Amino acid sequence: KGTNMSPTPENKMRDPNNTAMQKVGAAIIRDRKVLVVRKISNPDSEFYMAGGKMEGDDTQRETLERELMEEINIRVLRTEYLGTYEDIATFEKTPIIIHAYYVEIEGDPSPQSEIKEFAWIGRDFESKGIPVSSIMAKRVIPELIKRDLM
Repeated sequence: KGTNMSPTPENKMRDPNNTAMQKVGAAIIRDRKVLVVRKISNPDSEFYMAGGKMEGDDTQRETLERELMEEINIRVLRTEYLGTYEDIATFEKTPIIIHAYYVEIEGDPSPQSEIKEFAWIGRDFESKGIPVSSIMAKRVIPELIKRDLM
């Protein structure tokens, strides 16, 4: 333990002292639109970021790699940390922390396992009436726009 350097966000593990659900989410961009997904179990719910819960000793990067392969069958090439956001989870109605990343991928997304469908949405998603989770709508998309990715 000779170094005081904190790990980069993508190498951080789940915080065992925090009781909130801890997830890692991917902002995948194509043609200035971001990928959002919806679960089979909640087909009429809002769309949200692909990704999932941190498990065991997985780092944020490992969580992204596992969940994106399981959910939409793609490989992670590169990640860039966007931010960590807190809210109340839509489905579970419990506190949630989402570590969000801009993710460059290999492969074409296709819905797998619990994912019913996905969509590419632009900054005009609200005027088009597309329901999107609050962290995505209020925090992640504005950050992507600020970084000129959308």
